[in-house]
Amino acid sequence: MMDVYNLLLQSLVVPAVFALLTLSLGLGGVHGRRLGWIAFIPLAYSAAIYAYVGLGVSLGFIQGGLEASYPWAPYIGDFTLLADALSTPVAFTVAILSALIAVYSMEYMEGAEHLELYYALYLLYAVGMLGSILSTNLAAFFLFFELMLLPSWALIGVWGTGPRERIAFKYFIFTEAGALSLLAGILISRFTYGTFDVFKIAAPAADRTAFTVAALILLGLFVKMAIFPLHTWLPDAHAEAPTPISALLSPAMIGIGGYAAIRIIYTAFPALIADHGFIMAISILAVVTMFYGGFLALAQDDLKRLLAYSSISQMGYLLFGVASSSIIGLAGAVLLYMSHGFAKAVLFMVSGVFMHKYETRRISDLGGLAGKMPYTATVSLISFLSLAGTPPLLGFWSEIFIFAGSMHSSLTGLLSLDMGKAWITAVAVTATVLTTGYGLRAVRRIFFGQEKEDLRPGEAPSTMLAPIIILTIFSVILGIYPTPITGQLGTLLSKLIP
Repeated sequence: MMDVYNLLLQSLVVPAVFALLTLSLGLGGVHGRRLGWIAFIPLAYSAAIYAYVGLGVSLGFIQGGLEASYPWAPYIGDFTLLADALSTPVAFTVAILSALIAVYSMEYMEGAEHLELYYALYLLYAVGMLGSILSTNLAAFFLFFELMLLPSWALIGVWGTGPRERIAFKYFIFTEAGALSLLAGILISRFTYGTFDVFKIAAPAADRTAFTVAALILLGLFVKMAIFPLHTWLPDAHAEAPTPISALLSPAMIGIGGYAAIRIIYTAFPALIADHGFIMAISILAVVTMFYGGFLALAQDDLKRLLAYSSISQMGYLLFGVASSSIIGLAGAVLLYMSHGFAKAVLFMVSGVFMHKYETRRISDLGGLAGKMPYTATVSLISFLSLAGTPPLLGFWSEIFIFAGSMHSSLTGLLSLDMGKAWITAVAVTATVLTTGYGLRAVRRIFFGQEKEDLRPGEAPSTMLAPIIILTIFSVILGIYPTPITGQLGTLLSKLIP
């Protein structure tokens, strides 16, 4: 049998080692595209590990997933990594996005200074995201959570656009404040329940301590997700970050807050899930975030800012799935993480193609590009349709599951005959009209609007176009056949619903 310790640990250690290798090779005279390929190798290796685990869990030759636990320190507990039906799809999404965007970066970042530092920070950023997903020890989770922040802050501040230092500072302050709230909740939990292990906490009742801990943890996670009104850092940071980093910040990083909410709250504080007020408060926040982000996306002429506000709206969908208190709703939240990840990464990279090729990201500067860039037009339309929940794309299943799960829990089970939740769900469904509106409006204006004569024809270079096409194929294939994700996920989630 394969050594699970080495397998899971390698998925984190190998990219971290390659970060040092990339930095040393760059300082030693290796430059340009070769550094991009060096960064791609360890991330592709990590993605292959998660693909293997996901396939094994789905087909049954890996029972329950893979777990690796290492003695760490007194009072902290073991350092434990878990790749199961919940964490594996999320980790795979991060790894495959990171690997493909590293390839995209080779062309986009060509000519930038200090690329060895860029790729080293890029790899550490990916390690922070992957470690946050796999860790079940809350102390380790917090350390990886911080590791997401520091490299991404530097990547925005050094290689971003516009007033990048100010924007990077705002990003750091907001997310660090959220991290401190998260840390406070984790420490109170440790001294109350005697452990950092999320599977050993099991708060017995929805008492004041449990509410306090959960509120502090969720506050930190909501800042990371940019849930209204904690969202104001996101539009600037995602719009002015270098486009490859925007394609990781929005599709990969912010959704980890939603994943962590499922892992921590449903596992450690199950009594809160049955509390009507707790669930309703989260549901209302989610719906407000959906509409707020959607309306502001409609008003944008800057494509990257449109996508940034779209991400705020999509995090509202994800949070609504988290608040569904149902197996199918939680499964929809996981699918939403993946569908948003693939589609939004494609769209941010498409915006980078326009910036690289035409030196603009303003929608009003573009038009009539469908004939000049047919592949780019096709993947953009597919990705916006996936965000809007159009069959047979992956986004369709995510939204159907989220809304069906929320409606089911409002009429049966934990929230029996809760008509307030049913009405909130009905209102939430109408937010999909906004997603369809800003998506199709952008596609029409960019690709089918009045043709601009000064825009030269031709697709992006292959190293930029190939990652975009591959991620679009994932959205289509997993939309047609989502069973590899949902097959064992339902079984696992059934253990989390009290």
